[in-house]
Amino acid sequence: MRVLRFAGILAAAVLVTANPAVAEPRRADGVTVTDSAGNVTGIVAAEGQSLRAGNGDASTHLQAYARRFGVNAKDFTVERVTELPGGSAVRFQQRAGGVPVLGAQLVAVLDKSGSLQSLHGNVSAVSNRLANAGKKAADVRGRAGRVFAAEAQIAVEDLEEAEPQLAWFDSAIWNGVPSKGNVRLVWSVKVEPTSLAGWGGQILYDAHSGAEVLKLSHKHEINRAICDANTTNVTTSAICLSKNAKRLEGSPVSSVLDVNQAFDYFGATSSYYQSNFGYDLTANIGSTGKGDNTRRLRAIVRACVPGYGCPMQNAFWNGKGMTFGPGFASADDVVGHELTHGVTEHTSGLTYSSQSGAINEALSDIFGEFTDLTDGMGNDTASVRWDMGEDLPASIGVIRSMSDPTRFSDPDKVSSSLWYTGTSNSAYVHINSGVGNKAAYLMVDGGTFNGQTISGLGLAKAAQIWWRAQNTLTSSATYKELATVLPASCRALVTAGIGGLTSADCAQVDKVVLATEMNLTPAG
Repeated sequence: MRVLRFAGILAAAVLVTANPAVAEPRRADGVTVTDSAGNVTGIVAAEGQSLRAGNGDASTHLQAYARRFGVNAKDFTVERVTELPGGSAVRFQQRAGGVPVLGAQLVAVLDKSGSLQSLHGNVSAVSNRLANAGKKAADVRGRAGRVFAAEAQIAVEDLEEAEPQLAWFDSAIWNGVPSKGNVRLVWSVKVEPTSLAGWGGQILYDAHSGAEVLKLSHKHEINRAICDANTTNVTTSAICLSKNAKRLEGSPVSSVLDVNQAFDYFGATSSYYQSNFGYDLTANIGSTGKGDNTRRLRAIVRACVPGYGCPMQNAFWNGKGMTFGPGFASADDVVGHELTHGVTEHTSGLTYSSQSGAINEALSDIFGEFTDLTDGMGNDTASVRWDMGEDLPASIGVIRSMSDPTRFSDPDKVSSSLWYTGTSNSAYVHINSGVGNKAAYLMVDGGTFNGQTISGLGLAKAAQIWWRAQNTLTSSATYKELATVLPASCRALVTAGIGGLTSADCAQVDKVVLATEMNLTPAG
């Protein structure tokens, strides 16, 4: 019996059909995404369609759909336009009385013709009101700089404080709940470091009383909480709370090896994402819990989960944290794999099903292995360089090979006879991840495969390409889409002068796509 380990459990958005009672633009052939309260959070075109034909004017698209979100398009201004492979993303900022509502934005995604592909975001139910502040900018000027200087124990002169800006603060948006329009006028003050010393942030001050409303520190630090189930049952939705943790950030080393391993490898993965992509794992995928409102990276080790057996020979991400069976926290690539499921959930949002699920699994293997090969921890000898799980206990052993997926009966190209066509989604996503894994190996180390001779780009360059792909793939991506996104990502990075990539490097990426046959339609 084949055991498929490392499950990625992702929360799914609720999709409902458009409300026929609401008048819509003629080309409303898409689906409407709502939150649990029925509020519209996005409108997405059906496959092969567009919501509105292109005219190159995103503002016109917004005008056509704004009322579906319960807002007036006149209250939005273009904040920025981001060029994407095959199109662009236009970010709109909501305003009331000419003052921005912090975090209230809608993003229009356009194809290269200017046709609207999707419109999504978070908005405030605030009415258009006058922004009359009782306190002047001078009343709060200098305060934020002093706060962050004291926090970092540096001189105020080492920080640069921006001029205070009026803004509306709608706490519902920041807490991820439907807005009722209850806003507070604040002075927003941003602080940035002028050297490598210290860190910056943002502080909101009540525009009438001058009281501090919210402080957002931009200090990049990891905050970990590790609990130990000691081979007792936990649910698939369980998370580690600080009151039960065997080890928290800054606390002594635990007497339980699995606890310390999870703690250390959380740190290694966090450092990898921060140093290579400027991505803060704690801030982006950390979670809070009942009675524990501090955002943390959370894990339960030595767990048994009903349906997985006990001891559980598996590990998974449940949207809030990680759960490891006994011994599964012993491998840095495994820990990196599971944390990357959280990253995927918060970036591309790849659906955990079919080809998008296979790519989801591949990305977890890829960034888990990239972390493994650069953190200086565990076994990194040449013989196990591209093995997944080489540091797991011998009773578990290696479970996949990225350099030769066929070692474990996984396909290394789309036309492979090993491509899984059965009905088990778990088997499908784990087995067919082999194509993405092979592509990552070829991109880094190169080699001759399937009629293509590829010169490897090395880890650093390849990582930048895969990271851009992670951020530009759609949630329902197929390998055909990845065949477009990988070369496009390379060329975009060349144009932007990022990562030292060249046109010659992108030619190798083209060969990787051809070698793994991502552009082909699989047998099933």
